[in-house]
Amino acid sequence: MKRKAKRRTKRRVVAKHDLGIDEKLNKKVNYRKLRLKAGLEIHQQLDTRHKLYCSCSAGLQQRRTSMEVIRRQHPVASELGAMDIATQYEAMRDRKFKYKVYPFETCLIELDEEPPHNLNSEALSIAIEIALLLKCEIPSEIHIMRKTITDGSNTGAFQRTAIIGLNGWLKYGSKKIEITQVCLEEDAAAIVEEENEKITYRLNRLGIPLVEISTGILEGYSPKQIQEIAYLIGIICRSTGKVKHGIGSIRQDVNVSIRNGPRVEVKGVQELGLVAKVVEKEVARQMELKRVVHETRAANPDGTTRFTRPLPGAARMYPETDIIPISIERAGLKKIKSELPESWTKKLTRFKKKLKLSNDLAIQIIGSDFLSLFEKIMKKYPRLSAAVVANVFTSTLKDIRRKKIDVNRLEEKHLISIFAELSKKKIVKEAIPELLVNFVKNPDESVTEAIRKLNLTILKKSEIKKIISQLVKDSPDTPRDKLYGIAMSRVRGRVDSQEVMELVKRFKRK
Repeated sequence: MKRKAKRRTKRRVVAKHDLGIDEKLNKKVNYRKLRLKAGLEIHQQLDTRHKLYCSCSAGLQQRRTSMEVIRRQHPVASELGAMDIATQYEAMRDRKFKYKVYPFETCLIELDEEPPHNLNSEALSIAIEIALLLKCEIPSEIHIMRKTITDGSNTGAFQRTAIIGLNGWLKYGSKKIEITQVCLEEDAAAIVEEENEKITYRLNRLGIPLVEISTGILEGYSPKQIQEIAYLIGIICRSTGKVKHGIGSIRQDVNVSIRNGPRVEVKGVQELGLVAKVVEKEVARQMELKRVVHETRAANPDGTTRFTRPLPGAARMYPETDIIPISIERAGLKKIKSELPESWTKKLTRFKKKLKLSNDLAIQIIGSDFLSLFEKIMKKYPRLSAAVVANVFTSTLKDIRRKKIDVNRLEEKHLISIFAELSKKKIVKEAIPELLVNFVKNPDESVTEAIRKLNLTILKKSEIKKIISQLVKDSPDTPRDKLYGIAMSRVRGRVDSQEVMELVKRFKRK
């Protein structure tokens, strides 16, 4: 009996090991043994003046609607006579869709009442630029295709997409990550609310140009490495200075499978920092199932996923008949190649050598939404400490956001005006957080008014010495570190903290 028990215990350990569970590593998943396969689809909005197929503004600034439209959608067979399984599933739900229409950002094209106009040439140039940065081959002719989608996110029940680049690659460490294709697409309408079988969308996002970047199969990589690859693709897009920023401007879809199992597509990962967690939780979900099926799931904010529909097939693609193919002229392509931005690896080296940034801070600012503004400020005010400026974008703004303050209300002019005063030594770096919060609440106020109102004028050294002297006189036995803290609470935002520390160290008690 004892021998049998021992053998059974051994078999159970082996079974866990086969599934990728390593008991010695705190029961963490061994993704290599689990044969995790993943694929990324990165969707990045382009920062163009107009939408992809009309002259409506792509600014997404409108808040008031001009009207609302209610529609239903019905499935149709493709040109080959096949009916896509995902389309059939959506039709069975028999949902009603309400669309909010916005003046200057929505027209008859978004309402599917008018044929599309010519493809936005600005968007095409940016997409080609991104494809070239990813070492892609550019087709000599661009063909627009329709992709059937009947979840209501497109009023016409399809999305227009075009392949701009093929057979590219991205360097990740010593390896090359395959970029299978780069597509130029129109973004879908954004969900406002969902109740029972009724969904409300806002139409001003429909038609915003975006690129969809698809990787090859990522096998032998951990969830963290998959996230890093997504991060690098995002950096390359942002290096153009021609993409939108903020939540919703970049979205990730992740395809996940384990141990030769079926592919599951997880859509709508809103933040790059969530990619690893989504992969981890999806792997855990698949490991618990007896039978995994091909399906599309949506990402939740906590990294878990929820079922949305069966996985679409090839039957949902067919040619767009309202737009003729677009030829890519050699002269135009040559011009784009000659104007490609500095690669992120060269930029990293330059930031570390010329701007004296640490490796971590350089990577953070290169990957941030504020890269273009950071470079603009450093060019305009070269005597500023690059580390101070970079930290405002990578740390200070995050700290303010954690306090539930909407930093998205800040404009470029606010940040430039603050750094202008810092370069003229009218303020100290410690005053920046308070000024940023003030601009969120009072966007029309000038920086001069804000400095005066918040009492952030720099103190003279004699004034600081006087304050410290009085503190010592009032509390002669106070330790230096505590004295520094009390002094800073009195002068915070009006003097450099390092200067206060030095003065406290030098101060002699009588």
